[in-house]
Amino acid sequence: MALHDDDLSFDPRDPYFPVPGGAAHGGVRWAIQVFTTTNGYGLDAASARPEARGDQVHLRCDRYASFGQQRTFAVGEVDVRVTRSGDVLEWAITVAHDEPVKSVKLLLVGLDPAVWRAGWWAPNTGRDITLGVDGHRFQLDYPGPTWATPWVAAGDDAGAVTLSIRDPLVRKHILHVSRPPYADEPITELLHVPAATSRSTSCRIPPIRLRRNASPATIDDDLDAHMSFVERTHRLVPWRSRTDKPDWLDDIALVVTMHGQHWTGYVFNTFSEMAETLRFVSRHIDPRRVLAYLPGWEGRYYFSYPDYRPGADLGGRAGFEELVATAAELGVRLMPMFGGNGVNVKQYPRWEQAAIHNRTNRYVELLNRPDWDGDRIGEGNQVFLNPGEPGFREHLIESISWMIREFGVEAAFLDTIGYWFNDPRYDLLEGYRQLAAELRRRHSRLVLASEGWWDALSGIFPLSQQWLGVSRELRKPRVLTRYARTTSHLAEGTPGPGSTGVHEQGYRPRPPLVDHAGHIPILSFADNTLRDHSEEAVAIIRWARDHAAAVSAG
Repeated sequence: MALHDDDLSFDPRDPYFPVPGGAAHGGVRWAIQVFTTTNGYGLDAASARPEARGDQVHLRCDRYASFGQQRTFAVGEVDVRVTRSGDVLEWAITVAHDEPVKSVKLLLVGLDPAVWRAGWWAPNTGRDITLGVDGHRFQLDYPGPTWATPWVAAGDDAGAVTLSIRDPLVRKHILHVSRPPYADEPITELLHVPAATSRSTSCRIPPIRLRRNASPATIDDDLDAHMSFVERTHRLVPWRSRTDKPDWLDDIALVVTMHGQHWTGYVFNTFSEMAETLRFVSRHIDPRRVLAYLPGWEGRYYFSYPDYRPGADLGGRAGFEELVATAAELGVRLMPMFGGNGVNVKQYPRWEQAAIHNRTNRYVELLNRPDWDGDRIGEGNQVFLNPGEPGFREHLIESISWMIREFGVEAAFLDTIGYWFNDPRYDLLEGYRQLAAELRRRHSRLVLASEGWWDALSGIFPLSQQWLGVSRELRKPRVLTRYARTTSHLAEGTPGPGSTGVHEQGYRPRPPLVDHAGHIPILSFADNTLRDHSEEAVAIIRWARDHAAAVSAG
């Protein structure tokens, strides 16, 4: 859950309008705010005249107001139609302004107090987690770790409500609930952010649906209808019908993370030691059920990005060939890690052509600068690039293809791919789709995995790592498990003290071994894991083996 402390320090005095049926439909009222690249606006209260006709309210407003209603501006118009069908309200919103439209907000008040007291949850919210109880402030951002698909519910018993956005594109949506001092009740906000690649002075918002008086059965029906729309729109295919995964992926019972070289140059495991680790693991589980994940195999982790060749300090080409031969002999599949976005500017001189820009195209987004060397200051050599840019996308394609041609690896992990950016120069999701399509055209049985997942991304990557620090026990796991599988994050701690290996998190205790739907357990090896903590490692391997056998037995 993302918490954002920034807010207005005064009452914007937005005019609120009724829904069809007015008080008979629960007293829900709504307002509109429009944001351009230079300012935010409400509707001029004197110019907004809603007309109610049967099951529809139609509002046209041809004047904006500054927040607080101190000034008005004849710089565009807003058209809103609210339609009622039974317990479902649907908003169709179109706005125009003289300036480019940056975002549009629908504000809702008048929900049953019992609803907001119960709190909110999304399908990917942890099973035991409820947000915004008693109107406490919270925020969900789609697409990302807090909101995997733009559907949410408040309460889960009779009288609950659901909210959903039926967007045919992947664009940023925000749900924000708070009770500012000037409000008598919590305000529920839904923001739509247009794609920066096609921003203009007009914007049509995808349909926003509010279902009231929901029951547990209608909550599930509403979610299923939403996911059916997502399937059609974003080309999601049920797991068993996917053609972008080989049969062996169904049999994977354990992911083994073998950490290579840290950013500082510290070596956790040479390729020879990784081969020894695979032989150790294979004594306790069928090695054909093991996927070996290799972070830091290319040399100094992240520092070497995007120069992808077996690291010299780990054994170079000859050492990697030994590892490949051992894995092939045992039947283990290998999955090297590649940076889906991050590069060292010294290693990739063309970085400026592909650097991710902010949504107004005013500056480069400088993202993800961890402190890898312990001086308590983030490093300054990394920049995030957009695979939508043809040159960088081709570099990734050629790097992965080279590894497949030279060594026969059968999977590739793309780091940070789950992060989404509204880059005005290149559509990020389309870049991911083209990247995956070309790799699969060249290598039809290649498994592509991502860090993080959300609805449309699961249509591209059958396997992902669950976000770091995000619950694996989902409230409605079918939003993931119907289409894809996850495993644990790179930074899951090793047996013993919980080293996160090449990652920047230092030490993190391993979570308990628990069965989570669609989730493949992971076992990580740092420098002393095999030597000092082999008994704990064996216990984890055997748990994964026995759990997989129980699942297979039904």
